[in-house]
Amino acid sequence: MRSPFPLAAASILIGVLLALVAPSSRAAAPKSCPARAHTLAQTTVGRVWTAKGALYACTTVYGRKPNAVRLGPWRGGGKVAWDGSDAVWSVPLTRGGRVVGDRVYAADAEDGSRWLAGARAGIAAEARTQRMFAWGTTGGWVTRNGSVVFAQRSPQEPPKAVGTLPAAPVAAGKLVLVGAWPDASPTALGQTVKLDTTGDGDGDECGGSEEYRLTLVPDASGGARVGVTWWGAWERPFCG
Repeated sequence: MRSPFPLAAASILIGVLLALVAPSSRAAAPKSCPARAHTLAQTTVGRVWTAKGALYACTTVYGRKPNAVRLGPWRGGGKVAWDGSDAVWSVPLTRGGRVVGDRVYAADAEDGSRWLAGARAGIAAEARTQRMFAWGTTGGWVTRNGSVVFAQRSPQEPPKAVGTLPAAPVAAGKLVLVGAWPDASPTALGQTVKLDTTGDGDGDECGGSEEYRLTLVPDASGGARVGVTWWGAWERPFCG
């Protein structure tokens, strides 16, 4: 009969090997934000959800440890856009028992810093939001009456028109009205909106400046893309 010693020795050896391999395997496992009830939007690096009348977020962008951060107020009937690090959302405004417009908020989920805090959706007038957009430190929305608004955290220069707009773009703080197309379908307008940059920016891993851009196609028959470019700064929290 074969002695049990070799089997015992093999078991010990396997245990040692597992002890050596397991820690590195655990360290290599990707971190992720845990599932949450009432999640409104999510990406591969995070999610936003509601709880007790507030909007919360978690992001693992840049390898951050998952952490729940309160971004701001939330109310049923609002809309949200989430790109994995920043959220742009609307909160219905009620007066006399009825909703008269939306207030817009935007915040960075890395540190919870808010860069829009109750902006009027129509800038100069009350409006309800149809669709929201988020891209880095910029955002935008289409209102139900056909207005398109571009927002960014740290504007540096006056906005410039791309193509022919209903009127020349003029910044109102962190907002600019791209244009108003009251005869167009707000749903159709929203389907054509694109947020990006021109690629002319400069900076390093911790911050810099970019020429941000919001464009859309207001002509449902397939007209030219129009919009606004707007230089602005960006900066990563906790960098360096």
